[in-house]
Amino acid sequence: MNSDIPRSRLADVALRQRAEATGLALQHSIDALLGQLARAGARDQKGLQAVLKLSQSAVSRLMTSTRSSDPLATLFAIPGQEALRQMLKGAAQHGATSDAIARVDEAISGFERFIDVDMGDRATLEAVLSDWAQESRATFELRHKTAAFKSVSALRGVQAQLVLNTGILYPSATNPTYHDCIGIDALLGCRRTRPSGVLRVCSSSMAADGAHFTASGIGGQAVHNMADMLLPQYSTISTDEIEVASHGHIVETAVSGLPLGRADGHGGDLVFAMLYRNLHRARRGSGGPTSGLGGQAEPPSEAYIVDALLHEDVWPGVVPEVRLYDTVVRGIAHPDDPARVGDRLDMLESVQFLGRGPAAFRMPEFPQYSELIRHVCETQGWDAERLRGYRCKVRYPIYGSQIGLAFTLPV
Repeated sequence: MNSDIPRSRLADVALRQRAEATGLALQHSIDALLGQLARAGARDQKGLQAVLKLSQSAVSRLMTSTRSSDPLATLFAIPGQEALRQMLKGAAQHGATSDAIARVDEAISGFERFIDVDMGDRATLEAVLSDWAQESRATFELRHKTAAFKSVSALRGVQAQLVLNTGILYPSATNPTYHDCIGIDALLGCRRTRPSGVLRVCSSSMAADGAHFTASGIGGQAVHNMADMLLPQYSTISTDEIEVASHGHIVETAVSGLPLGRADGHGGDLVFAMLYRNLHRARRGSGGPTSGLGGQAEPPSEAYIVDALLHEDVWPGVVPEVRLYDTVVRGIAHPDDPARVGDRLDMLESVQFLGRGPAAFRMPEFPQYSELIRHVCETQGWDAERLRGYRCKVRYPIYGSQIGLAFTLPV
């Protein structure tokens, strides 16, 4: 044994080898069994459903698991032990040989022992496989994020179809070392899941004393709370339904009259916009290497979108990186803070280049989005056609996590 290798690492390698052997046994034995059933007439999914007395989902997973070249992917895709035992009963009644049945039975027993002895349960197995088998990662993450969304929505009593955070960056007309920004925040399709549910959104004060930037409404008006930022032409919830409370530098916005359930169809919409002068550094200078935009995933939502829409002279040639952070203990993170590296969430989220101009920024969940981009740009005399766009869309974001796009600043 190599004493330079940590014991935990050796144990991980041994566990993976047992997992691969278990998946390989299932893969080969079930593939041979299905081959016999195919020769007996059960050649497609419907035929196997009828012969094996299994659901469409179970048969689909069964066929997927045997087609994979990776035994770890086989373990992830294989249906549960109950479905596998039912498969044996159906196969035995429709022409499978006793030898093929015995081989599958032995492989299933090995699978059950591996789960019970090595893993403890199927959920733990899937969590381990999400790191080992890359093709299982997206399915694993989406399944658990969906479950978390349903749970938090039920407990909080509210949910949204989409939370949107957009930053439109344009060169500053007064200071070439900075870029101006219009920030758009939207909560779309908001509803209560319980009669007592109240939508609460918290934000920090707009600009601290001595800050290098200024903040106002897009019309130049002073902003004291989120109601002052509301764009009524894009919102279905009026200021009369919004209650605002200040707690130090934190402003809390509450909406209690949201639709209950889905009886009204879409739900309530809130769309806000702010203008920040000289907010983002144009170049690295004496500051940190990174700038960006984003926000926190709240309330519980089916999707979260971060859009960065940049003028052609803003950070030309720079492509953003998706950054996700756990904010539970230490709150909002700055991408340059080395102390927050350990709070990064390792998730399969990506950034997409949208193209140029509002027509390229279309959003099915928000049909008025391109019109909104043109409108807010016109208030400042900005040419929206000169914008290039980047988007990160997260399905069922982890509630309270920070989602953002980080840009490495040019030197």
